[in-house]
Amino acid sequence: MLALSVTGALLVGTALVVLIVAVTGQRDASRTAVRSQEALTAGNQLEKSLITIENGLRGYVASGRRRFLTPATQALAAYPAELRELTSLLSDDPGQQRRARRIGGRIEDYVTLWARPLIALARDRPPAARSVVVTGGGRARLDAIRGGFARLFEREREVARAREERAEQRSSLAIAFGAGGLGLVLVVAVGLALYLRRAVVRPVLTVAQATRRLADGELSARVPAEREDEIGDLGRGFNAMADSLERSRAELQRSNRELEQFASVTSHDLQAPLSTISMYAELLERQHAADLGSGTSLIEGIRGATQQARTLIRDLLEYSRAGRGRLRPEALPAETVVEQALEAVAGDIEEAGATVTVGALPVVQGERTNLSRVFQNLVANAVKFSDDGPPEVAIAAERDGAAWLFSVSDNGIGMDPQHAERIFEPFQRLHGEEDYAGTGIGLAVCARIVEQHGGRIWVTTSPGEGSVFSFTLPAREA
Repeated sequence: MLALSVTGALLVGTALVVLIVAVTGQRDASRTAVRSQEALTAGNQLEKSLITIENGLRGYVASGRRRFLTPATQALAAYPAELRELTSLLSDDPGQQRRARRIGGRIEDYVTLWARPLIALARDRPPAARSVVVTGGGRARLDAIRGGFARLFEREREVARAREERAEQRSSLAIAFGAGGLGLVLVVAVGLALYLRRAVVRPVLTVAQATRRLADGELSARVPAEREDEIGDLGRGFNAMADSLERSRAELQRSNRELEQFASVTSHDLQAPLSTISMYAELLERQHAADLGSGTSLIEGIRGATQQARTLIRDLLEYSRAGRGRLRPEALPAETVVEQALEAVAGDIEEAGATVTVGALPVVQGERTNLSRVFQNLVANAVKFSDDGPPEVAIAAERDGAAWLFSVSDNGIGMDPQHAERIFEPFQRLHGEEDYAGTGIGLAVCARIVEQHGGRIWVTTSPGEGSVFSFTLPAREA
């Protein structure tokens, strides 16, 4: 895989270099063409200046008027700079440079041996100057210079065309090679992608799928781990993790079974002596009531203590079983679950003169008995922890994303918000037994059941303002 990556990088680099060379060559050709065009323009300007000199000389000699000499004088002053510009713009072809030097020499001869002497002669002896002009010596020199210009221009055009053609050829070749290189890179990239899909992506997806199965509770999920590279290390690490989780689950299940068995045995073993104590207390009261006198209150204390112990043992057993075992959820109308819970606490509701209002409730996923126990405990607490007036309890639900948010609110005594989390722990009571009966297990049981269903439970409260117990449950799948 590393070799393929290096090869692909080299091919891409080569293709880019070739394309850069092609673009550079095209740019240089364009510059050469522009320079040649500038050289031709400079040559035309220089040739025009020489014609201006010749025409000015002829007009001045023929008429004697100095106004004909002014353009010629200006051209005589400008031609040296124009000649230098032409020489600098010509190509580096040695022949062109020789032609430029030859033209420059002829121009110097024309200016030095013809133009300037003829101007001086026309000033002193106009008739003699006119006789010299008639010979056509200046015209002949100028024609020779113009012939040199023609050859210079023709050769410059040929050189520019040749360079442009070579640049075009190199550019076309480079573009073709670059396109071929890019095509090859594309083929290599496709091959590399297929290789990566087979050698990397597919094994990683296999591990990801196995991870999802593992998260869903299928601890027997494993992946192939025969390879000796990083992918193989990933597979072996996943399998080792799955083995560890499977062993941990087996150990946890064994521990839970032992704990449940211990709780059941302990409950039975503790209930038996409590029943015996209660029976002896009843016999003692029945057979010796006349002799006990004030000791009757002691008998009542024994009965109350044994009943409280029975309740505590029952609640402990319920807590040990709550939220354990395999959850078997079903689609449940929450209204039916709440009705079952209200029937269970109907006596407490009637005794307290409470009013329970139930709003529109949805269908949820869960176990009927456990969810009924949650509503039963919350309603019982709302009725029990009431203020002086009649308890008012409201049960409502609203959609919260992929879950339903339930609330059980009351107008009871409320509590300090700092205890809002502690009350869901077992045996955490905020009031003494003499104020409110109970073992402090009910809310802990609710928390276990709700968490087993994939939800959470919390309370919003303040002293004297009542409480709102809220919990979430998964919504029914469409």
